[in-house]
Amino acid sequence: MRKKIIANLALVNCVLLMLPSLVGAQQSEAEDSETVNLGEAVVSAVPLEKYLVTTSVITDKDIAAKGARNLAEALADVPGLNLHQGKKGNVAVDIRGVTSTDVKIYVDGVLVNPLAKMTSSSAVDASIIPVDNIAKIEVIKGPAPVIYGTDAKGGVILITTKNGSDYQGGNVSLAAGTWGSLNGAVSYGGGDKKFNYFFDVGSERTDGYRSVHRDTKNVNTKLNWTFDNDAVLTFTGGYSTTDKDCQNAIDPVTGKVVTSTTGFWPGLNNWQYRDWERSNLSLDYTKKVNSKLDYDVKVYRFTENNGLWANGTEYTSATLASKYGYSTTRWNASYWDSTLTGVELSANWKLNDRHLLTFGTLYNDIDWKKSDSDDDYNPDDYYWLDYKNKRYGYYLQDTIQANERTTFILGVRHDKNEVINTDNTTTKDSATNPTVNVLYQLDAKNTLRTAYGQTYSFPSAEALYTTTYGNPDLKPEKSKNYEIGWKHEFNDTLTGDFAIFKNDIVDKIDRLKKYYYNLDWAKIKGIELEFDKQFSTNVKGYVNYTYLDTASADYSGTVTTLTYTPRNHVNYGLSYQASKGYNFDLTGHWVGRRYTGDSTGSDTRSTSVVYSKLPSYNLIDLKISRQVSEKQDWYITVYNIFNKHYEEELFYPDPGIWMMIGTNYKI
Repeated sequence: MRKKIIANLALVNCVLLMLPSLVGAQQSEAEDSETVNLGEAVVSAVPLEKYLVTTSVITDKDIAAKGARNLAEALADVPGLNLHQGKKGNVAVDIRGVTSTDVKIYVDGVLVNPLAKMTSSSAVDASIIPVDNIAKIEVIKGPAPVIYGTDAKGGVILITTKNGSDYQGGNVSLAAGTWGSLNGAVSYGGGDKKFNYFFDVGSERTDGYRSVHRDTKNVNTKLNWTFDNDAVLTFTGGYSTTDKDCQNAIDPVTGKVVTSTTGFWPGLNNWQYRDWERSNLSLDYTKKVNSKLDYDVKVYRFTENNGLWANGTEYTSATLASKYGYSTTRWNASYWDSTLTGVELSANWKLNDRHLLTFGTLYNDIDWKKSDSDDDYNPDDYYWLDYKNKRYGYYLQDTIQANERTTFILGVRHDKNEVINTDNTTTKDSATNPTVNVLYQLDAKNTLRTAYGQTYSFPSAEALYTTTYGNPDLKPEKSKNYEIGWKHEFNDTLTGDFAIFKNDIVDKIDRLKKYYYNLDWAKIKGIELEFDKQFSTNVKGYVNYTYLDTASADYSGTVTTLTYTPRNHVNYGLSYQASKGYNFDLTGHWVGRRYTGDSTGSDTRSTSVVYSKLPSYNLIDLKISRQVSEKQDWYITVYNIFNKHYEEELFYPDPGIWMMIGTNYKI
C-alpha cells in the first residue's frame, strides 16, 4: 500500500519538475499570441443557467466562506439536497427524495461514483471528495440534459477543478480543531494561456466523534495546452487514500451498541475502511473547427479500491459465524476493487441563428470485483467474484431559439446496458428516453421555465447477482419527471426562485432485509423556494425551503413514506462584512421529521420500541474570519453552537458542538 502511494506521488512530482521547462518553452509564443477561450462553446451547447431546470452554483469563494472541507460540507445548504450519514459512516447525497444511487457526480466531465451503478448507495461517500482544487460546483435538479444520461433521475453534480491560468501562485492552508483534527493543503498554479498547470496536495485527519478515526490524503494535478488558438488539450489526474472507522449503531435507551442480526456479516461491529484508494486520469481534447462546429473527445479511467473490515470479538454465536463464514475472534475483511474506463465524443453544430445541435456517443466499461471465501473467513485467503457493466449511449439535443423570449431544448437519448455476472450470466436491456425544456422570458424581472424528462435505471450487478442480496428477476426502474419554475427579481437587492416538481416512478428498486425487489410504485412531489437578499453594502442573507411529499407501495400494497426524506427542510444564512477585514457568517439548517422504516426483530436492541420517525432538529454554525492582508487570512468556525443532539439516521447520533481554527496564506 505504502509503495503504491510513494509511486503515485513520485509520478506527480516528476510531472511537476517538468513544469518550469514546459512553461519556458511556451513563454515566448504566449507573449506574441492571443488565444480564444473555447470554454462553454465546446463543453456544452448552452450555459448551465440556460438548461431550463432548477440549478445551484457554488463557487470557490462560496466554499471558502462556508469553511467546507469536502464535497458534502460544500453542498450542505443547497435547496432540495438532503445529506445524511448512516451505516458504514458514508455521507449520502439525496436530491429531491432520490437516493445517491441515482445521483451522478462528475469531475471535469468524468463520472466519479461508478460504484453507485454497480452496488447500493452506501458505497458512495461525498465526504471523501476534497474541495481544495474545486473552482465551481453546479447542481442540476430535475430532468437532466441528455448528455449526462437518463439514469440520473435524482440529478447531476458537476465539479470543475481549478486551472493555473485563473489561479496563479501558491496557497497554504492549515487548520486544527476538536478531537485532534488536523487539516492541511498546499496548492500552486502558473503558466499562461498557451500552457498552464495547477496542482494541490492535502490531508485531513481526525480522531473523531466517539473515537471514529479518519485519515485522508490526496494529490491532484491539471495541465492545459492551447494549440493554434482553436484547440485545447487537458490532462487531469488525481489520487487519494482514506482509512476510516465507521460509527457503531447506538441504542437510544441504554446507550449500548446495536448489532444487526441480518444482512452482511450479521453480528459484527467496529467496522472500518482500510486503504480506500481512488484515482482518476483523463485526457480531453476540444477543438473549434469553425464558427459553426466544435467537438470534444475524452478518454478517462477511474479506479476505486477498498477493504471493509469488521471486528468479530463482540459476537459469540459460533452457529452464525459458521453459517456466514467469518471469525468471532478476530478482524474479518471484504475487499472491493472497481475500474471505470470510458471514451466519449460530443459535438455542437450551429445550424443557423435559431438551432444549435448537440450530439454525441459514449462507451463505459465498469469492472467490479469483490472478495469471497469458501472456508471460515481469512483476510489472506480469498478469491475474486468479478462483475462487469458495459454501457453504450447515444444522444441528440436541439436548442431552439424560437424568438427573443422563448427557448426550447428537445433531447433524446438511447442507452444499451449489459450486466455480466461472475459466471458470465448476462442481463441486457436498452431504453430510449426524451427530455423537453422550455424557457420564457416574461419581462426583465421574470423568467418562467418548465421541463419534462423520462428516466430509466437499469438494475445494478449487486441487485441482480450477488449471493447476499441478488434478485435476477428485478425489473428496470422507470420514472417521469416534471418541473415548473419561476425566477423573479423583486428589486436590485432581492431575488427569488420558485419550483414545483413531481417524479412518478414505476418498479422502484428497493432492498428489504436480505434481497432486492421492485416496489409497485413510488411518487415524489414537492416545492422549492429560494431567496437571496442584499440588506446593505455589508450585510447579505439567504433562505431556502424544500417541501417533500413521498410515498411508495410494495408488492403487498402497503403504502409508506420513502425513508429519510424530510417533509420540511430549511437552510438559512446571514453574512456581515465588518471593518478591519472581519467577516461574520451565521448559517442554519432545520430538518423536519423523517420516516425510518424501522421494525424490531432484526437487531440486538434492548427495547421493543419502534422508532418510525426521527425528530426534527435545528443546527446553527458560526464562522468568524479576518483578512489580515492580501496574502493571509484566519478563521474560527464553531459548528452546532447550541450543542443540539440529533440523528441523521436511526441509531447513529451526530456530535454536539465542535470547532475548527485555520489560516490560509498565499505564496
